[in-house]
Amino acid sequence: MNEDLRLLRKGLWPFSMVYGLGAVVRGVLYDRGLRAVSRVGVPVVSVGNLSTGGTGKTPLVLWLVEQARAHGLRPGVLARGYGRRRGDALNDEGKLLARRFSDLCQVQDPDRVRGAQSLVEEDKVDLIILDDGFQHRRLHRSRDLVCLDTADPFTGGLLPVGNLREPPSALRRADGVVLTRAGAFVGEAIERRMAELASYCGDGTLFFAADHVPTRLIEMPGGAEVPLRALSGEKVVLLSGIARPETFADLVEGLGAVVVAQFRRRDHHTHTRTELEEVSREAAAHGAVLVTTEKDDVKLEEMDVPRWVLELEFRFLGEAPGWEWLLSE
Repeated sequence: MNEDLRLLRKGLWPFSMVYGLGAVVRGVLYDRGLRAVSRVGVPVVSVGNLSTGGTGKTPLVLWLVEQARAHGLRPGVLARGYGRRRGDALNDEGKLLARRFSDLCQVQDPDRVRGAQSLVEEDKVDLIILDDGFQHRRLHRSRDLVCLDTADPFTGGLLPVGNLREPPSALRRADGVVLTRAGAFVGEAIERRMAELASYCGDGTLFFAADHVPTRLIEMPGGAEVPLRALSGEKVVLLSGIARPETFADLVEGLGAVVVAQFRRRDHHTHTRTELEEVSREAAAHGAVLVTTEKDDVKLEEMDVPRWVLELEFRFLGEAPGWEWLLSE
């Protein structure tokens, strides 16, 4: 850490302490029933985290939608809609879900209770998957699943010093902790991490390990599937607007690609045609292929710049959450 950054963080510590105190007080108000919690008549499974992003919530939401449909349920996904462009019904995560499940019921509303009521009353869903819901306690949920990055569960402390929205002690509310990107860790290392985290959790908290596995490479525009092995030895330029762009780079390099340049935008960034043409020129100059994420590509559908899109699948390493457990309270 350079000296300027160290001094900046030192200066922000008082604000971080105030933020943390506010989070604790808010939690106590809900824990003691001093703030109302609303039920909407169907099970609600929340997928959340402690940090501001980058732990792999959306792939877990996709997995839950698939599982719900396999069990004969009609799920709906509820989210705040952070990063949604003016006039759009969905943000980029919502558009990604719609690409995978064209008939999926989705509502994005900062008022999560109102949004849940809409899904139940208008869309007639019988299960709500609450995306990024751990801190939004006004809506009752059947289960709280919290995603934590296996390598760095607590990402540097509370906001604004680090990325945590709540202190680690908030994990006592979690019904299940999902350690994501756990594929690089052997069994004993994962078990040690679970044991470390258990000290913050309640006695009944269950632990799961999962990874994000590349499954398909899609050539756009057009939508033709390219074998994943095509990346082996291929020079690539990466474009991403996600919270953890380094994880995308690791995945692509893990498939054997040679990364010659990277364009990293902030999470939820809207790529302009001018920006995309700049990236495309860079790829052409290197004789490389432009590779992007599925989340980014949903914002590029109207653009005709050649690119490969890497699709991922959420896979549990070992036991996955049982469906009866998810729907029980």
